[in-house]
Amino acid sequence: MSKLLFSLSFCLLAFGSSAQTQRLIVVEEFTNASCGPCALSNPAFNTLMTTNATKVVCIRNHSSFPGYDPFYTQNSVQNQARTIYYQVTAVPTARMDGGGVFLGDITQASIDAESLIAPSFTIKLVYSISSDNDSLYAKATVKALSTISGSLKAHIVVVEKMISFTTPPGSNGEKDFPMVMKKMLPTETGTLLPATMNAGDSVVINVGWLMANVYNINQLAVVSFVQDNNTKNIKQAAYAPTPQTVVPTTPPTITINTITNAICTNNGSININVSGGTAPYIYHWSNNATTQDVSALAAGNYSVTVTGGTASVTANFTVQQSVLAHAIINSVTDKTACSVKLNWNMVNGAASYRVKYKQADSSLWSSPVTVGNVSSYTLNGLKPGCRYNFALAAFCASGSSSGYISVEDSTGKCEAVLTSTVVNNSSTSVTFSWTSTCYSIGYRFVYRAVGSTTWIAKTCTTTNYTVNTLLPNTTYEYRIKNRCDVAPNVASWTNSNFFTTSAQRVENEKVNQAAADLLIYPNPNSGSFYLSGSFNEKAASATIEIYNGIGQSIYSGNILLENGTFEIPVTLPAAVSNGIYFVNIYSGNEKQVSHLLIQQ
Repeated sequence: MSKLLFSLSFCLLAFGSSAQTQRLIVVEEFTNASCGPCALSNPAFNTLMTTNATKVVCIRNHSSFPGYDPFYTQNSVQNQARTIYYQVTAVPTARMDGGGVFLGDITQASIDAESLIAPSFTIKLVYSISSDNDSLYAKATVKALSTISGSLKAHIVVVEKMISFTTPPGSNGEKDFPMVMKKMLPTETGTLLPATMNAGDSVVINVGWLMANVYNINQLAVVSFVQDNNTKNIKQAAYAPTPQTVVPTTPPTITINTITNAICTNNGSININVSGGTAPYIYHWSNNATTQDVSALAAGNYSVTVTGGTASVTANFTVQQSVLAHAIINSVTDKTACSVKLNWNMVNGAASYRVKYKQADSSLWSSPVTVGNVSSYTLNGLKPGCRYNFALAAFCASGSSSGYISVEDSTGKCEAVLTSTVVNNSSTSVTFSWTSTCYSIGYRFVYRAVGSTTWIAKTCTTTNYTVNTLLPNTTYEYRIKNRCDVAPNVASWTNSNFFTTSAQRVENEKVNQAAADLLIYPNPNSGSFYLSGSFNEKAASATIEIYNGIGQSIYSGNILLENGTFEIPVTLPAAVSNGIYFVNIYSGNEKQVSHLLIQQ
């Protein structure tokens, strides 16, 4: 046997026959006009088929191997599809009612046994040829004789009963070729029947074929059969060897339902109504579509020919090019100090959208941002409390647009700082830290010792700040607020927060707090006084720091010691106000502290 080399492709065809009350077996032979073993086997096989003509209808599928075959070339798609369906890898071979492997499996005994199996269906099959001899129409009525389930397919096959040549077309010497498969209708995959059919259920199938590669129109015949696609078992068949006499029919009527014009690109459609004539109808559009309605159309002229029975009618339609509608922002939501969300209804035909914005009192627009085929977009980087013009345009894939439409709205006000913390707290310093806001040109914070009425104010552009002039073991109150560069340019203050500095601790510290160790005289005074005291006799210098009640340094300096002792005059700045002040003098690990009272 010759080995089969195959490639996938697909074609269409249709056929007709009369009702069958007995079991009719389908034998499908796979052969080739250049297959030597086929030429040797076919005479006996043909005789067996002729002998059993009342029991068997034989369809010859021509393969692509081992050499040239005109019938395979004329319908390679469907011949190949049927070959692949049965996984045929060598010729000649055959399948009887979908089963078997070798040509020799088809014997008189196997035919007799198969013919005794009760059929599951009756099939009434008729076909006709158009008056101009260019089209074939077939109708199969498939009726279940009992309840049956499965993946059932109804196939309609046009065959040419005998094709004869004076010279062999292939290399094996054969000149006569019976029952050549010409076309499978509506396609090689057949027509899907209901998954379950009860006794008496029927399905009517109408197909048509614009004939091609027919050698003798008078040799045409039609075969129909029902096959379980899961098991490949054929349940029943029908054979129509001659066409039915055709009575001319009235053509159907075509009326327009709707025409949708193209917008931007190929998105037009034509929906038609068809009535009258002989159903079912066959559709053929000028763009080769075969459905009643067509879509995905570019602007242009289209025609459809509808065939019902043997009569046809043609209608013409025009799909125009429409202008893309404007996209309009219908709401501005999710406003913050620096962002807004623009929302719109999507425009039919648009491939993308672009947004841009400007401050209402400015003529300078931002660069447009392409946001894709969506219905909303969030703009960031805006200023708080500002009036803006927001513009939106829909664009075709080609880049054309109907233009921008704008709306006016505003951003939210300058946002307040939400959270803050105190970190790195020591006896004399602390670092404030807080969360950033979505828009800020800087921050302002104030602090004061609890009990004081005077706030100390600081500004910065970062989200942290360190204060180094605090008093040990003192509780402070602080607040923070955001600053923006447009009105209202400052957000509200945070609620008051509190922290307490730690007590002063110096490693190996000796604290001399006896009045005799640090003497301030006179005390109270008006801002001029003497300091006198002593440290370790080896100490050479000391540092003096004087703080007010809220931890601000009002005076600092260095002292030279003589054998660890000092006595120096001090004059405070003239702006020093009345009150109690804290004097701290450090030398190495020693510290002396006292209180100073200013009364002017």
